[in-house]
Amino acid sequence: MSIEFFIARRMQLTTASGRSSSTGVVIAVAGIALALVVMLVSVSVVLGFKHQIREKVMGFDAQLTVVAQKAYGSDSIDGTVVKMTPHLRSLIQSVLPEGAKMSLVSRRPGILKTDSAFAGIVVKGLEPGNDSPFIRSNVVAGVMPDYAADSTLYHVVISSTVASRLGLESGDRVNAYFFSGAVPRARRLTVAGLYDTHFGEYDALYAFGSLEMLQRLNSEGADCGSAIEISGLPDDATIDRVGRELADALLQGLYSGCIDTLYAVENVHDTAALYFNWLALLDTNVVVILILMALVSGFTLVSSLFIIILERVGMIGTLKALGAGNRMIERTFIIVAERLVGRGLIIGNIVGLGIVLIQRAWHLLPLDPEAYYLDYVPVEINWWWVVGLNVAVVVIAALVLILPSRIIATLSPASSMRYE
Repeated sequence: MSIEFFIARRMQLTTASGRSSSTGVVIAVAGIALALVVMLVSVSVVLGFKHQIREKVMGFDAQLTVVAQKAYGSDSIDGTVVKMTPHLRSLIQSVLPEGAKMSLVSRRPGILKTDSAFAGIVVKGLEPGNDSPFIRSNVVAGVMPDYAADSTLYHVVISSTVASRLGLESGDRVNAYFFSGAVPRARRLTVAGLYDTHFGEYDALYAFGSLEMLQRLNSEGADCGSAIEISGLPDDATIDRVGRELADALLQGLYSGCIDTLYAVENVHDTAALYFNWLALLDTNVVVILILMALVSGFTLVSSLFIIILERVGMIGTLKALGAGNRMIERTFIIVAERLVGRGLIIGNIVGLGIVLIQRAWHLLPLDPEAYYLDYVPVEINWWWVVGLNVAVVVIAALVLILPSRIIATLSPASSMRYE
Protein backbone atom coordinates (compact mmCIF):
# COMPACT_ATOMS: atom_id res chain seq x y z
CA MET A 1 0.00 0.00 0.00
CA SER A 2 1.46 3.40 -1.01
CA ILE A 3 1.88 6.15 1.56
CA GLU A 4 -0.53 8.39 -0.38
CA PHE A 5 -3.25 5.76 -0.32
CA PHE A 6 -2.73 5.07 3.38
CA ILE A 7 -2.99 8.76 4.29
CA ALA A 8 -6.03 9.23 2.04
CA ARG A 9 -7.77 6.29 3.68
CA ARG A 10 -7.09 7.67 7.17
CA MET A 11 -8.34 11.12 6.10
CA GLN A 12 -11.68 9.63 5.09
CA LEU A 13 -12.11 7.65 8.29
CA THR A 14 -11.48 10.43 10.81
CA THR A 15 -11.11 14.20 10.92
CA ALA A 16 -8.20 16.04 12.47
CA SER A 17 -10.22 16.42 15.68
CA GLY A 18 -10.91 12.70 15.87
CA ARG A 19 -14.52 12.64 14.70
CA SER A 20 -15.56 9.49 12.90
CA SER A 21 -16.53 11.17 9.64
CA SER A 22 -15.48 14.40 7.97
CA THR A 23 -18.16 16.95 7.01
CA GLY A 24 -16.53 17.25 3.62
CA VAL A 25 -16.78 13.50 3.08
CA VAL A 26 -20.48 13.44 3.89
CA ILE A 27 -21.23 16.46 1.67
CA ALA A 28 -19.23 15.08 -1.27
CA VAL A 29 -20.75 11.61 -1.19
CA ALA A 30 -24.30 12.92 -0.70
CA GLY A 31 -23.95 15.55 -3.42
CA ILE A 32 -22.55 13.18 -6.02
CA ALA A 33 -25.09 10.46 -5.16
CA LEU A 34 -28.01 12.91 -5.31
CA ALA A 35 -26.87 14.36 -8.65
CA LEU A 36 -26.52 10.88 -10.14
CA VAL A 37 -29.92 9.81 -8.80
CA VAL A 38 -31.59 12.86 -10.39
CA MET A 39 -29.82 12.26 -13.70
CA LEU A 40 -30.65 8.54 -13.81
CA VAL A 41 -34.30 9.08 -12.92
CA SER A 42 -34.68 12.01 -15.35
CA VAL A 43 -33.20 10.10 -18.28
CA SER A 44 -35.21 6.97 -17.45
CA VAL A 45 -38.48 8.94 -17.28
CA VAL A 46 -37.83 10.71 -20.59
CA LEU A 47 -36.89 7.45 -22.30
CA GLY A 48 -40.01 5.84 -20.84
CA PHE A 49 -42.23 8.68 -22.05
CA LYS A 50 -40.74 8.57 -25.54
CA HIS A 51 -41.16 4.80 -25.77
CA GLN A 52 -44.76 4.81 -24.53
CA ILE A 53 -45.93 7.76 -26.66
CA ARG A 54 -44.19 6.37 -29.76
CA GLU A 55 -45.83 3.00 -29.14
CA LYS A 56 -49.26 4.61 -28.81
CA VAL A 57 -48.90 6.82 -31.90
CA MET A 58 -47.59 3.97 -34.02
CA GLY A 59 -50.28 1.67 -32.65
CA PHE A 60 -52.89 3.84 -34.34
CA ASP A 61 -50.89 5.37 -37.21
CA ALA A 62 -48.53 3.02 -39.01
CA GLN A 63 -44.87 3.97 -39.35
CA LEU A 64 -45.41 4.38 -43.10
CA THR A 65 -48.72 4.46 -44.97
CA VAL A 66 -49.09 4.08 -48.72
CA VAL A 67 -52.20 5.82 -50.07
CA ALA A 68 -53.45 6.29 -53.62
CA GLN A 69 -54.01 9.78 -54.94
CA LYS A 70 -56.17 10.97 -57.80
CA ALA A 71 -55.33 14.59 -57.21
CA TYR A 72 -53.12 16.69 -55.00
CA GLY A 73 -54.41 16.80 -51.42
CA SER A 74 -56.88 13.93 -51.69
CA ASP A 75 -58.15 12.59 -48.35
CA SER A 76 -56.89 9.13 -47.52
CA ILE A 77 -59.79 8.40 -45.12
CA ASP A 78 -62.51 8.92 -47.65
CA GLY A 79 -60.19 7.21 -49.74
CA THR A 80 -59.08 6.63 -53.18
CA VAL A 81 -59.07 2.85 -53.36
CA VAL A 82 -55.74 1.06 -53.05
CA LYS A 83 -55.64 -2.21 -54.94
CA MET A 84 -52.98 -4.62 -53.74
CA THR A 85 -51.85 -6.01 -57.08
CA PRO A 86 -48.99 -8.54 -57.29
CA HIS A 87 -46.81 -5.86 -58.93
CA LEU A 88 -47.49 -3.37 -56.14
CA ARG A 89 -46.89 -5.96 -53.41
CA SER A 90 -43.62 -7.04 -55.03
CA LEU A 91 -42.46 -3.45 -55.47
CA ILE A 92 -43.09 -2.58 -51.82
CA GLN A 93 -41.48 -5.78 -50.54
CA SER A 94 -38.35 -5.06 -52.59
CA VAL A 95 -37.77 -1.89 -50.55
CA LEU A 96 -38.65 -3.14 -47.05
CA PRO A 97 -35.82 -4.39 -44.81
CA GLU A 98 -35.95 -7.72 -43.04
CA GLY A 99 -38.45 -7.75 -40.19
CA ALA A 100 -40.76 -5.12 -41.67
CA LYS A 101 -44.27 -6.10 -42.68
CA MET A 102 -47.10 -4.57 -44.64
CA SER A 103 -50.84 -5.00 -44.38
CA LEU A 104 -53.86 -3.80 -46.32
CA VAL A 105 -56.33 -1.77 -44.25
CA SER A 106 -59.52 0.14 -44.90
CA ARG A 107 -60.86 3.16 -43.03
CA ARG A 108 -64.48 4.23 -43.14
CA PRO A 109 -66.11 7.07 -41.15
CA GLY A 110 -69.44 6.29 -39.58
CA ILE A 111 -71.78 6.79 -36.66
CA LEU A 112 -72.56 4.43 -33.80
CA LYS A 113 -76.09 5.00 -32.47
CA THR A 114 -78.02 3.72 -29.49
CA ASP A 115 -81.50 4.70 -28.35
CA SER A 116 -80.17 7.60 -26.28
CA ALA A 117 -76.85 8.69 -27.81
CA PHE A 118 -74.60 8.57 -30.84
CA ALA A 119 -70.88 8.98 -31.57
CA GLY A 120 -68.88 9.63 -34.72
CA ILE A 121 -66.05 7.17 -35.31
CA VAL A 122 -63.64 5.88 -37.92
CA VAL A 123 -63.72 2.10 -38.33
CA LYS A 124 -60.37 0.64 -39.28
CA GLY A 125 -60.68 -2.69 -41.08
CA LEU A 126 -57.93 -5.20 -40.31
CA GLU A 127 -56.75 -8.16 -42.36
CA PRO A 128 -57.04 -11.62 -40.81
CA GLY A 129 -53.78 -12.41 -39.06
CA ASN A 130 -52.72 -8.75 -39.08
CA ASP A 131 -54.77 -7.45 -36.18
CA SER A 132 -53.18 -4.73 -34.08
CA PRO A 133 -50.98 -6.16 -31.28
CA PHE A 134 -51.08 -2.73 -29.64
CA ILE A 135 -54.88 -2.65 -29.42
CA ARG A 136 -54.98 -6.30 -28.37
CA SER A 137 -52.64 -5.52 -25.46
CA ASN A 138 -54.91 -2.66 -24.35
CA VAL A 139 -58.22 -4.53 -24.42
CA VAL A 140 -59.79 -4.06 -20.97
CA ALA A 141 -63.06 -5.94 -21.50
CA GLY A 142 -64.07 -8.69 -23.92
CA VAL A 143 -61.65 -9.92 -26.57
CA MET A 144 -59.94 -8.87 -29.78
CA PRO A 145 -61.77 -10.94 -32.43
CA ASP A 146 -60.05 -13.36 -34.76
CA TYR A 147 -61.13 -11.91 -38.10
CA ALA A 148 -60.18 -15.09 -39.93
CA ALA A 149 -63.45 -16.59 -38.63
CA ASP A 150 -66.72 -15.91 -40.47
CA SER A 151 -68.56 -15.47 -37.17
CA THR A 152 -66.56 -12.31 -36.36
CA LEU A 153 -67.36 -10.48 -39.60
CA TYR A 154 -69.52 -7.87 -37.85
CA HIS A 155 -67.64 -7.76 -34.55
CA VAL A 156 -65.89 -4.54 -33.58
CA VAL A 157 -63.67 -3.29 -30.78
CA ILE A 158 -64.41 0.21 -29.54
CA SER A 159 -62.75 2.35 -26.89
CA SER A 160 -63.95 2.61 -23.31
CA THR A 161 -64.46 6.32 -23.97
CA VAL A 162 -66.96 5.70 -26.76
CA ALA A 163 -68.59 2.83 -24.87
CA SER A 164 -69.13 5.05 -21.83
CA ARG A 165 -70.64 7.78 -23.98
CA LEU A 166 -73.07 5.34 -25.60
CA GLY A 167 -73.74 3.23 -22.51
CA LEU A 168 -72.35 0.07 -24.14
CA GLU A 169 -70.58 -2.94 -22.70
CA SER A 170 -68.74 -5.89 -24.18
CA GLY A 171 -71.21 -8.20 -25.92
CA ASP A 172 -73.79 -5.49 -26.66
CA ARG A 173 -75.09 -4.83 -30.15
CA VAL A 174 -75.17 -1.39 -31.71
CA ASN A 175 -76.41 0.19 -34.93
CA ALA A 176 -73.71 1.60 -37.22
CA TYR A 177 -74.28 3.93 -40.15
CA PHE A 178 -71.63 4.37 -42.83
CA PHE A 179 -71.68 6.99 -45.53
CA SER A 180 -70.81 6.06 -49.07
CA GLY A 181 -71.92 8.77 -51.41
CA ALA A 182 -75.33 10.24 -50.58
CA VAL A 183 -76.87 7.06 -49.19
CA PRO A 184 -76.00 5.87 -45.65
CA ARG A 185 -75.59 2.14 -45.15
CA ALA A 186 -76.66 0.57 -41.87
CA ARG A 187 -75.10 -2.42 -40.15
CA ARG A 188 -75.84 -4.13 -36.86
CA LEU A 189 -72.51 -4.65 -35.08
CA THR A 190 -71.50 -6.62 -32.01
CA VAL A 191 -69.14 -4.98 -29.52
CA ALA A 192 -66.63 -7.79 -29.04
CA GLY A 193 -64.29 -5.83 -26.78
CA LEU A 194 -63.37 -2.49 -25.25
CA TYR A 195 -59.90 -0.99 -25.34
CA ASP A 196 -58.34 1.86 -23.38
CA THR A 197 -54.97 3.34 -24.33
CA HIS A 198 -55.39 6.63 -22.40
CA PHE A 199 -54.70 8.35 -25.72
CA GLY A 200 -57.80 10.53 -25.65
CA GLU A 201 -57.94 11.91 -29.20
CA TYR A 202 -57.40 8.50 -30.79
CA ASP A 203 -59.53 6.56 -28.33
CA ALA A 204 -62.50 8.84 -29.05
CA LEU A 205 -62.06 8.36 -32.81
CA TYR A 206 -61.06 4.81 -33.70
CA ALA A 207 -62.93 1.52 -33.70
CA PHE A 208 -61.50 -1.69 -35.15
CA GLY A 209 -63.29 -4.22 -37.27
CA SER A 210 -62.94 -6.67 -40.12
CA LEU A 211 -61.42 -5.60 -43.42
CA GLU A 212 -63.86 -7.91 -45.21
CA MET A 213 -66.83 -6.11 -43.62
CA LEU A 214 -65.69 -2.77 -45.03
CA GLN A 215 -64.86 -4.32 -48.40
CA ARG A 216 -68.41 -5.68 -48.62
CA LEU A 217 -69.79 -2.36 -47.43
CA ASN A 218 -67.92 -0.55 -50.20
CA SER A 219 -68.61 -3.28 -52.81
CA GLU A 220 -64.87 -3.78 -53.25
CA GLY A 221 -62.77 -6.83 -54.01
CA ALA A 222 -60.70 -8.80 -51.53
CA ASP A 223 -57.52 -7.02 -52.64
CA CYS A 224 -58.90 -3.49 -52.13
CA GLY A 225 -58.59 -1.09 -49.21
CA SER A 226 -57.90 2.53 -48.44
CA ALA A 227 -54.20 2.20 -47.52
CA ILE A 228 -51.24 -0.12 -47.10
CA GLU A 229 -49.61 0.17 -43.69
CA ILE A 230 -45.96 -0.66 -43.04
CA SER A 231 -44.66 -1.46 -39.57
CA GLY A 232 -41.78 -3.25 -37.89
CA LEU A 233 -39.08 -0.71 -38.79
CA PRO A 234 -36.54 -0.52 -35.96
CA ASP A 235 -35.93 3.21 -35.49
CA ASP A 236 -36.75 6.72 -36.68
CA ALA A 237 -33.81 6.92 -39.09
CA THR A 238 -34.92 3.70 -40.80
CA ILE A 239 -38.51 4.97 -41.03
CA ASP A 240 -37.35 8.13 -42.80
CA ARG A 241 -34.95 6.28 -45.08
CA VAL A 242 -37.41 3.56 -46.11
CA GLY A 243 -40.10 6.23 -46.61
CA ARG A 244 -37.90 8.08 -49.11
CA GLU A 245 -36.83 4.89 -50.87
CA LEU A 246 -40.41 3.64 -51.10
CA ALA A 247 -41.67 6.94 -52.52
CA ASP A 248 -38.91 6.84 -55.17
CA ALA A 249 -39.67 3.19 -56.01
CA LEU A 250 -43.41 3.87 -56.40
CA LEU A 251 -42.70 6.82 -58.68
CA GLN A 252 -40.28 4.74 -60.76
CA GLY A 253 -42.88 1.97 -60.96
CA LEU A 254 -45.44 4.46 -62.27
CA TYR A 255 -43.02 5.76 -64.92
CA SER A 256 -42.05 2.23 -66.00
CA GLY A 257 -45.68 1.07 -66.23
CA CYS A 258 -45.47 -1.57 -63.47
CA ILE A 259 -48.26 0.24 -61.63
CA ASP A 260 -50.88 2.59 -63.02
CA THR A 261 -51.73 4.70 -59.97
CA LEU A 262 -49.94 7.59 -58.28
CA TYR A 263 -49.17 6.72 -54.68
CA ALA A 264 -48.03 8.86 -51.78
CA VAL A 265 -46.10 7.65 -48.73
CA GLU A 266 -47.18 9.18 -45.42
CA ASN A 267 -44.58 9.21 -42.65
CA VAL A 268 -45.77 8.99 -39.04
CA HIS A 269 -43.30 11.76 -38.15
CA ASP A 270 -45.38 14.05 -40.36
CA THR A 271 -48.89 12.76 -39.63
CA ALA A 272 -48.26 12.83 -35.86
CA ALA A 273 -45.81 15.74 -35.80
CA LEU A 274 -47.49 17.31 -32.76
CA TYR A 275 -46.56 14.38 -30.54
CA PHE A 276 -43.03 14.01 -31.86
CA ASN A 277 -42.40 17.75 -31.38
CA TRP A 278 -43.57 17.34 -27.79
CA LEU A 279 -41.11 14.48 -27.31
CA ALA A 280 -38.33 16.69 -28.73
CA LEU A 281 -39.12 19.25 -26.03
CA LEU A 282 -38.65 16.52 -23.43
CA ASP A 283 -35.15 15.94 -24.81
CA THR A 284 -34.38 19.63 -24.33
CA ASN A 285 -35.63 19.52 -20.75
CA VAL A 286 -33.52 16.52 -19.83
CA VAL A 287 -30.40 18.14 -21.33
CA VAL A 288 -30.96 21.16 -19.07
CA ILE A 289 -31.40 18.86 -16.06
CA LEU A 290 -28.23 16.93 -16.89
CA ILE A 291 -26.18 20.13 -17.22
CA LEU A 292 -27.50 21.49 -13.92
CA MET A 293 -26.82 18.22 -12.10
CA ALA A 294 -23.31 18.03 -13.58
CA LEU A 295 -22.63 21.54 -12.27
CA VAL A 296 -24.07 20.59 -8.88
CA SER A 297 -21.90 17.49 -8.60
CA GLY A 298 -18.78 19.41 -9.67
CA PHE A 299 -19.47 22.27 -7.27
CA THR A 300 -20.20 19.83 -4.44
CA LEU A 301 -16.95 17.97 -4.99
CA VAL A 302 -14.88 21.17 -5.09
CA SER A 303 -16.56 22.53 -1.96
CA SER A 304 -16.04 19.25 -0.13
CA LEU A 305 -12.36 19.11 -1.00
CA PHE A 306 -11.93 22.67 0.24
CA ILE A 307 -13.54 21.62 3.52
CA ILE A 308 -11.27 18.59 3.77
CA ILE A 309 -8.20 20.71 2.99
CA LEU A 310 -9.18 23.29 5.61
CA GLU A 311 -9.71 20.51 8.14
CA ARG A 312 -6.26 19.13 7.29
CA VAL A 313 -4.16 22.28 6.96
CA GLY A 314 -2.14 21.36 10.04
CA MET A 315 -1.55 17.86 8.72
CA ILE A 316 -0.43 19.27 5.37
CA GLY A 317 2.10 21.48 7.17
CA THR A 318 3.39 18.53 9.18
CA LEU A 319 3.80 16.40 6.03
CA LYS A 320 5.67 19.20 4.27
CA ALA A 321 7.89 19.69 7.31
CA LEU A 322 8.69 15.98 7.21
CA GLY A 323 9.78 16.31 3.58
CA ALA A 324 6.63 15.45 1.64
CA GLY A 325 6.46 17.27 -1.68
CA ASN A 326 3.51 19.06 -3.19
CA ARG A 327 3.05 16.30 -5.76
CA MET A 328 2.72 13.65 -3.09
CA ILE A 329 0.17 15.66 -1.13
CA GLU A 330 -1.74 16.47 -4.32
CA ARG A 331 -1.89 12.76 -5.17
CA THR A 332 -3.16 12.07 -1.66
CA PHE A 333 -6.06 14.47 -2.03
CA ILE A 334 -6.79 13.20 -5.54
CA ILE A 335 -7.07 9.68 -4.10
CA VAL A 336 -9.44 11.06 -1.47
CA ALA A 337 -11.56 12.63 -4.21
CA GLU A 338 -11.55 9.44 -6.28
CA ARG A 339 -12.74 7.41 -3.31
CA LEU A 340 -15.47 9.95 -2.60
CA VAL A 341 -16.60 9.87 -6.21
CA GLY A 342 -16.60 6.08 -6.23
CA ARG A 343 -18.65 5.92 -3.04
CA GLY A 344 -21.09 8.51 -4.40
CA LEU A 345 -21.46 6.59 -7.67
CA ILE A 346 -22.18 3.34 -5.84
CA ILE A 347 -24.85 4.91 -3.64
CA GLY A 348 -26.30 6.95 -6.51
CA ASN A 349 -26.58 3.94 -8.80
CA ILE A 350 -28.18 1.78 -6.12
CA VAL A 351 -30.74 4.44 -5.16
CA GLY A 352 -31.40 5.72 -8.71
CA LEU A 353 -31.78 2.33 -10.34
CA GLY A 354 -33.76 1.13 -7.33
CA ILE A 355 -36.28 3.95 -7.77
CA VAL A 356 -36.55 3.22 -11.50
CA LEU A 357 -37.01 -0.53 -11.01
CA ILE A 358 -39.62 -0.05 -8.28
CA GLN A 359 -41.59 2.39 -10.46
CA ARG A 360 -41.37 0.06 -13.46
CA ALA A 361 -42.65 -2.87 -11.43
CA TRP A 362 -45.40 -1.25 -9.35
CA HIS A 363 -46.25 2.10 -11.04
CA LEU A 364 -46.32 3.90 -7.70
CA LEU A 365 -46.24 7.43 -9.18
CA PRO A 366 -49.55 8.19 -10.97
CA LEU A 367 -50.27 10.68 -13.76
CA ASP A 368 -53.39 12.33 -15.13
CA PRO A 369 -54.06 10.49 -18.42
CA GLU A 370 -56.04 13.47 -19.74
CA ALA A 371 -52.87 15.58 -19.67
CA TYR A 372 -50.06 13.05 -20.21
CA TYR A 373 -51.76 10.20 -22.14
CA LEU A 374 -50.55 7.81 -19.42
CA ASP A 375 -51.90 6.93 -15.99
CA TYR A 376 -48.45 6.40 -14.43
CA VAL A 377 -44.91 7.73 -14.80
CA PRO A 378 -43.20 5.48 -17.36
CA VAL A 379 -39.54 4.57 -16.96
CA GLU A 380 -37.08 2.71 -19.14
CA ILE A 381 -33.51 1.69 -18.37
CA ASN A 382 -30.94 2.12 -21.12
CA TRP A 383 -27.65 0.71 -19.91
CA TRP A 384 -25.63 2.79 -22.37
CA TRP A 385 -27.11 5.88 -20.75
CA VAL A 386 -26.32 4.52 -17.27
CA VAL A 387 -22.68 3.89 -18.21
CA GLY A 388 -22.47 7.26 -19.99
CA LEU A 389 -23.75 9.19 -16.97
CA ASN A 390 -21.31 7.43 -14.65
CA VAL A 391 -18.42 8.16 -16.98
CA ALA A 392 -19.53 11.79 -17.27
CA VAL A 393 -19.51 12.20 -13.48
CA VAL A 394 -15.99 10.73 -13.32
CA VAL A 395 -14.73 13.05 -16.08
CA ILE A 396 -16.28 16.13 -14.44
CA ALA A 397 -14.73 15.13 -11.11
CA ALA A 398 -11.31 14.79 -12.73
CA LEU A 399 -11.60 18.27 -14.24
CA VAL A 400 -12.73 20.03 -11.07
CA LEU A 401 -9.94 18.45 -8.98
CA ILE A 402 -7.37 20.72 -10.60
CA LEU A 403 -8.18 23.81 -8.52
CA PRO A 404 -8.22 22.28 -5.00
CA SER A 405 -5.05 20.31 -5.64
CA ARG A 406 -3.23 23.47 -6.77
CA ILE A 407 -4.11 25.27 -3.52
CA ILE A 408 -2.00 22.77 -1.60
CA ALA A 409 1.12 24.02 -3.35
CA THR A 410 0.56 27.53 -1.96
CA LEU A 411 0.62 26.39 1.69
CA SER A 412 3.94 26.82 3.54
CA PRO A 413 4.89 24.37 6.30
CA ALA A 414 5.22 27.05 9.00
CA SER A 415 1.91 28.78 8.36
CA SER A 416 0.12 25.45 7.93
CA MET A 417 1.31 24.13 11.27
CA ARG A 418 0.18 27.34 13.04
CA TYR A 419 -3.31 27.17 11.39
CA GLU A 420 -6.22 26.31 13.66
